Amino acid sequence: MAAPKKKSTKRPAKKTAAQHAHRSLVKSPQQQFFTFRITQQTVYWLILCGLVLALGIWVTSLSVRVQAIYDQIEIDRGASTTLTTPLHSKKQ
Repeated sequence: MAAPKKKSTKRPAKKTAAQHAHRSLVKSPQQQFFTFRITQQTVYWLILCGLVLALGIWVTSLSVRVQAIYDQIEIDRGASTTLTTPLHSKKQ
């Protein structure tokens, strides 16, 4: 025969006020909104901003150089191969 099932005597845990407290609801110390303090995070953002601007300037100058090379190639090819158009066309 099958063994009889044991009854569970486990009781649900009691919820206390400490379990419901949220740390995000704790009021932070009063600070002015428009105050400016240089922190470590400020330095990181300034470095990141500088790198992004430097990369943008570098890409722009590189694009200008490449375009100048293309222009020079076009001028050189244009000088070596001149298109001639006949002044008078033959009528048949």
